[in-house]
Amino acid sequence: MKKRVVCSILCAVMAIGLISGCGSSSGDSGETDASAGGSSAEAVEGDFDTVSLKLSCNGTDTANDTKAAKLFAEKVNQKSGGKITVTVYPNDQLAGGNMSKGLEMLCDGTVDLDVHSTSIISNLDNSLMVSTLPWLFSDYQAAEDAFYGAGGEYIDSVLQKKGVYYLGAVHNGFKAITNSKHPIEKPEDLKGLKIRIPGGDFFSAFYEAFGASPQAMSWSEVFTALQQGTIDGHDNSLSTINSANVQEVQKYISISKHTYEAFTFMANAKKFDTLSQDTQDLIRECVEEATKEMNKEIAEEEAQLEKKFEEENGCEIYTFTEDDITAFKAVVQPLVDEYKGIYGSEACTAFGVK
Repeated sequence: MKKRVVCSILCAVMAIGLISGCGSSSGDSGETDASAGGSSAEAVEGDFDTVSLKLSCNGTDTANDTKAAKLFAEKVNQKSGGKITVTVYPNDQLAGGNMSKGLEMLCDGTVDLDVHSTSIISNLDNSLMVSTLPWLFSDYQAAEDAFYGAGGEYIDSVLQKKGVYYLGAVHNGFKAITNSKHPIEKPEDLKGLKIRIPGGDFFSAFYEAFGASPQAMSWSEVFTALQQGTIDGHDNSLSTINSANVQEVQKYISISKHTYEAFTFMANAKKFDTLSQDTQDLIRECVEEATKEMNKEIAEEEAQLEKKFEEENGCEIYTFTEDDITAFKAVVQPLVDEYKGIYGSEACTAFGVK
């Protein structure tokens, strides 16, 4: 009898354990607590602050910037032994989906950390658009080297004047052009199309050079605008197109790689300066680790996405040839020369613009 009672108690305990282990998680609020991540980084020694930080980014839950931010948050939490907690807020939700306001919130200290694209941070200084000049980087490694080399040093020097530190960058990617009207294979194919741009004088001038009508618009508005025909197309990396399901409402995708964009990790300088040196160093280390791991994944993913868009979504994909690139370059070369002067020699030298 005694054995039977003990056995019954053990079974009950095991059942409770199974139930609690299979319990459902709470609904997705859009924010992510770093302590719940799946990274396997080991704790390291250091005089780390016990601190909770807010990180805002623009992308959806599955976009490159958000995935890199979550990976960073997991790493810094685990390496600090749980002392540093970073909560990630995607979709610029703290700024009501407004990218420019999201950047303002970093500058005024409403958020501690931020990830935004180079075209958005150029609102702080126009010269930061230099890295988006057409066909600047030969491949992803060249882009990463620039953002973790002289280019990154230049960005940091500019942002510090605005009360912000540059920490590193992850690929948004080389851009493709999507639209719902017809294939884009020649410069004249862009004429008359309403193309969404994230903002920035150069992006506007770029599309105007081809006779297109650029439409500045926050990313949160783009899918609906494409779906309803308010705009005809847009440009973005394949991974960003996929994360927002743009391929569901755009039939034609041209792999032009006409410009590269990065998502830059940044910190509010006043907040960052209050942290111990060990905490600052660990944050920088984890940003670099997370972004470089994501960069490798992003580069490997693109070929698979082209196949997915064709086979699952019925998209027509056209890849620019060298002759195509030459023809498109010829149209915008006067514009590039003009903006090299606007951005300045220091910015151009830092990013290898010739």
